[in-house]
Amino acid sequence: MKNKKETNPELSCEFCKRSFLRETTFVKHICEYKHRWLEKDRRGNQLGYQSFVQFYKKHSAAKNEKTYLEFIKSAYYTAFVKFGNYCIEINALNVPRLVDYYLKENIKLDTWTSDSNYTKYLIDYLKTENHLDAVNRSIEFCADRSVEENTQPNDYLRYGNTNKICHAITTGKISPWVLYHSESGTKFLDSLTEDLIKLVYEYINPVQWAIKFSKQEEEVTEVKSLLSELKW
Repeated sequence: MKNKKETNPELSCEFCKRSFLRETTFVKHICEYKHRWLEKDRRGNQLGYQSFVQFYKKHSAAKNEKTYLEFIKSAYYTAFVKFGNYCIEINALNVPRLVDYYLKENIKLDTWTSDSNYTKYLIDYLKTENHLDAVNRSIEFCADRSVEENTQPNDYLRYGNTNKICHAITTGKISPWVLYHSESGTKFLDSLTEDLIKLVYEYINPVQWAIKFSKQEEEVTEVKSLLSELKW
């Protein structure tokens, strides 16, 4: 009776532990965990992993940070990668802060890709972020768009496409810090139709922002001076 061929212990998948007889078969082997590992450098996967680490720091007393190998073997892998890809798709602002917000508000992981949840976060974030971060992001966005619309960055709110500007407001790309403290911003808001005002209202709520500005007089002065110097 012939002896049964044995597998080579050196030809063993480090992820699923399956062993193989031939090297050619071993090289071609792609199990689910190996597939996940091979995709680890994708941006969405990396964002998912970083969010996974934050999640466990919040919910676990363990001091050691979760490894990527632990991530690919986690039951939460798919949900976090989906979240990472969602953040890229919508160009989410400050993903670590977004994760902190969801954890603080006890938002269920399977709804982290909900547009309505992100909108709640965004409105809160816009009111609490650093004023210079808000201004710099707005200026950079307008600079990028001005190339497409053949205008100067500081003239984008004057001559740019109104609907596109409104969309940028609702995605946080153009901040109320700029809209309320620049000549071009205030004129843009004054030019909006009633329908467009309704569209952007919750992001630029004048009463809430007026209260915020009254408590940050030094920051308001700094922003006004900067935007005036740049001829916004």
